[in-house]
Amino acid sequence: MTTPRYNKGLSAPALCAIALVLTVILLIIEHDQREVINDGTLIQIDVDDSPSESVDSGSDDDEFDIPKSVPEGQSEGEITNKVIKDTVLALSDYDFSKKVLWRIHRLEPLKGFNEADKNEILFRAAVQLFSNGDYKKAHTLIGKLPRSMRHQERPGFYYALALSKDNEIDRAIRAYQGQLERFPHHQASAINYGLLLHDAKQYEKAVKAFKYAVNTTSGRRKAKSYRNLGKAYFELGEYDKAAKRFKKAIEYQPTNSTSWLHLAEAQQKLPKFSQKEVLETYRKASSLAPNRYTPALKRANYLFSQLLFAEAEEGYKEARKRSSGIVDTILMQSINYLAAGNLDKATKTAKSAKQADDDEKLLLSLIIAFSDQNYDKANDIAKAIDKEKRFSNKNLYRYLRLKLAVVEKDEKHIKAFDKDLFEDSVIGWPSQLEYARGLFLLEQYEEAQKIAASLAEKLPNSAEAHLLNGQLQLHSVQELPGFNSLKHAFNIYPESRRVAFIYANENFKFERYKESIKIINQLLKNHPKDIEALELKAQAHHAIGENDLARAAYTEAFELDEKNIHSAYALAKLESDLGNKQQSLTVLKDLLDRDSSYIIARELKAKILCEQRLFDECLDEAEKILGLDKDNEKAKDLLEKHQDKREKDTDERTDGSDKSTPDKTPEKADKIEDKKTSTKKTNKKDDS
Repeated sequence: MTTPRYNKGLSAPALCAIALVLTVILLIIEHDQREVINDGTLIQIDVDDSPSESVDSGSDDDEFDIPKSVPEGQSEGEITNKVIKDTVLALSDYDFSKKVLWRIHRLEPLKGFNEADKNEILFRAAVQLFSNGDYKKAHTLIGKLPRSMRHQERPGFYYALALSKDNEIDRAIRAYQGQLERFPHHQASAINYGLLLHDAKQYEKAVKAFKYAVNTTSGRRKAKSYRNLGKAYFELGEYDKAAKRFKKAIEYQPTNSTSWLHLAEAQQKLPKFSQKEVLETYRKASSLAPNRYTPALKRANYLFSQLLFAEAEEGYKEARKRSSGIVDTILMQSINYLAAGNLDKATKTAKSAKQADDDEKLLLSLIIAFSDQNYDKANDIAKAIDKEKRFSNKNLYRYLRLKLAVVEKDEKHIKAFDKDLFEDSVIGWPSQLEYARGLFLLEQYEEAQKIAASLAEKLPNSAEAHLLNGQLQLHSVQELPGFNSLKHAFNIYPESRRVAFIYANENFKFERYKESIKIINQLLKNHPKDIEALELKAQAHHAIGENDLARAAYTEAFELDEKNIHSAYALAKLESDLGNKQQSLTVLKDLLDRDSSYIIARELKAKILCEQRLFDECLDEAEKILGLDKDNEKAKDLLEKHQDKREKDTDERTDGSDKSTPDKTPEKADKIEDKKTSTKKTNKKDDS
């Protein structure tokens, strides 16, 4: 028997070893290819924009790229729209989790088609389900298709996109990775992959992904890739790199307002860009999208953050024109009015909000209570917000709560205030301003001065910063720098009621009466019904002996609001000081007819009556005062001093003497003496 002979070759172990080595090599190659996607290694591929895929619309947010809804490739007649429609209807009530592919292939509309066409019809049905917003069924159906179909370019893309829309983020990321490994040139996949990483807050990976997208895309998609690369850098705090990428996006798509808007936000973070440059970039973003409110709102927010409340007011008005009902705009507009001291407009604006959520309603209610100076109600609302475990717009609330604490001189809240709010991009500097005001009221002048001086230096165009800095400088007896700061604030924002009034009032305190009157007159041109300004004007005129003008100012203030008894009392006091006792009593009578409980008016009336020797009426008035305030010292002094005169007057009346008309000689003497005293005071103030 002949033994067959075989040619010697590789042994079985050797073949296994070779196969193993080849497998390892293939795995390494596959791993390297995967790393290209995962690490965002730059791949230089020049690809024109695919006509089958959409381009960026310039909307507020960068949405996922979506290609045309109907895939190409089938001739008319093989697969009709009716077949697709019928298949979608058949799938609408289908439980995908319990059915395998061969059962789906038995659907009535699919009868008569071969396996390849059935898979094509099912894919198109999945696209239709996607278009209808049924993302779960869309990616489930595509996932049941054979791998040869599922791994084609369009099905693979729609599978990943549907997972994204269904918030299956981890699965979507893996799907896009596989899609880019198979089709590294696919522009929409490259962008969407980066967007998913960005949304998942994996910003470093997003940077790598968008670098890859930049080198994979062209045209508008390249602009979109650069823009999103900039956004990822921005989230990482690398604002200079972000600004450079936004500029590159603008080079590829100059009319995209979103790129300009992001550039403005990045410039805002970089000291090398001036306020003027940032505002110009915001203006460009707003002008390129005249129907969008977001660029106008963000520009107004920037102006507010810079303590430019007058300019911000116009910005919020523009944003309201573009979308009047947006609560975000109404909320910030009312806060800006509040910051500028325009309480009436703050209330009116806050009340105009419709369809606010629960947290927004609480904030708006707090603004209204604050503006109406109903601080008890404001504190109740603040307590309700503090009890909320989760509260949106937390920083806006903290800013409003700080303002409330400053108004009420709440030392405990001001001292415990968390200064991390100073880092907020919108309300950081407004919060510093309020905090410095609070320290000023608490007489912590050194720290308040430090903050105010810093704000004035950083924000040379802010009237509010220079106003507070000037007040603190005057308090520390830096008279010349203080008035220069106040003047600068007034020149920046002469229309501001608060700026003008504080400037005028500080001049009055330093006995610069004529300058004070000049400022008030300008204030009254912009705010003709400002009662407090009219009262200050009257005091300044009286201080320099212009009593007719003082009388006219007090009278005008009282006539503007008959409930304003303070102005009426000031007028009565002025007439009394000038020796016009009877005119003073006439004003006091009218005043007390309106408010009989106004004690200081009764005190003045009693004093004048006693001076005119009308002791019965004087002491009756003193007793009325004690009825309102039993511990009133002035009333007690009058009763103690003149009680015997009333008894004597009563005795004389009992004897039949007619004392109804007081002795005019002493009264005239009193008037002459009052006039002399008044003249001396006036001369003395003139000399001053």
